[in-house]
Amino acid sequence: MKKKFTIFWTSVFKPYLVLPFQVYILFLARIINRMGDFVIFFLTLYLTTFLNFSEKQAGIVVSLVGISSLCGSLLGGMLTDKSGRKKLILLFYSLSAFSVISCGFFPDSTMVIPALLLFILFNGAARPISTALLTDITTKEERPAAFSLLYLGINIGVSVGPLLAGFLFNAHRRWLFWGDGLTTLFSLVLVGLFVKEPARSTDGDTKSSCYKEGSSLKALRSIPVLFWFLILSIFAAFVYTQHSFIIPLQLQALFGDRSAVIFGKIMSVNAITVLVLTPLLNKLFHDRPPIRQIALSQLCYGLGFGLMIIPLARPVFFYLITIIWTTGEILSSINSGVFIADNSPVNHRGRFSSFSLITKGIGCTLAPLVSGLVIGAKGIAFMWILVVIIAVILWGLMMGLDKRFGGNRLS
Repeated sequence: MKKKFTIFWTSVFKPYLVLPFQVYILFLARIINRMGDFVIFFLTLYLTTFLNFSEKQAGIVVSLVGISSLCGSLLGGMLTDKSGRKKLILLFYSLSAFSVISCGFFPDSTMVIPALLLFILFNGAARPISTALLTDITTKEERPAAFSLLYLGINIGVSVGPLLAGFLFNAHRRWLFWGDGLTTLFSLVLVGLFVKEPARSTDGDTKSSCYKEGSSLKALRSIPVLFWFLILSIFAAFVYTQHSFIIPLQLQALFGDRSAVIFGKIMSVNAITVLVLTPLLNKLFHDRPPIRQIALSQLCYGLGFGLMIIPLARPVFFYLITIIWTTGEILSSINSGVFIADNSPVNHRGRFSSFSLITKGIGCTLAPLVSGLVIGAKGIAFMWILVVIIAVILWGLMMGLDKRFGGNRLS
């Protein structure tokens, strides 16, 4: 029995032990960067608490943040297929760091908002470049473990960051901005010193390495499984983003001044759940097509967010529910990047990655805007019901997409 247990856990972690050295550097950089990821998680609470914004006003600002991220993703995607990945990452993350650091000098002024929008713009521009960089330095066989490892790195950082930010929120809010910027700069030092500019690898895989002539939009239309997946991603992002908008509002209504600390603990539970379950889910579902796993994630969202309808004012209730919707987050996050990379022609990797971020950005932008209006008119419980309905429909459509196209075809 003990031997079987050892063999199982060895097989779970083995894929993470044979990756290129540069992947481990990116992993460490992600941990440090996300350990200081204070601002976005607490943006809704910050706007309503310190700037005295209404729920509707907060929804508009959070939507503007989503638009800024979308524009950044488009910019980064356009540049990354035409220039070096590494130097662009260094440029954009440097700009994002200095933008958020500047916010700490006027934390109670509405001037924070344009500075934050610049921060999100530059941060958004770096994301498709980072994805293209990871794709270039790995083979098709290495990518599931590589994307999964970086996702783990994000959540190792997040398991600490929001918890710390929850305690900084009321008494030391300048450090929400300064901490975010300084950790970004520190992670850049690692990338600058130890990550080399990659060659545009074709890794011998006819799917991911083939070229598509013409514009990226024309190339995308010629890959129907990816085209329709990106459309559905808008609505999937709309569902997922509710964890960072509706939950803080619900906590504020139930717990008042304790809401920031409780939300920080929720996000720490989220991150710890990711750390525990990601290797296990990666092992258990390794032979299942990525899009089926992403479809299953929608059912996890539906169940987890559906339970939020119950108005139970006990923090432990929210912590347990977090485990359910976090399972959906894991299945979606560790498979979306792989699905996009495996279906992307090598000469469109950066732009296809930006398309993925843009569609998600549209969903993230619509979520607080629509939710703010619906909550104002119908209340939080009604909005959760709407979210559950969308999640179930998405599950059905994604399973249909897999059945129609075989889940993972480049053409």
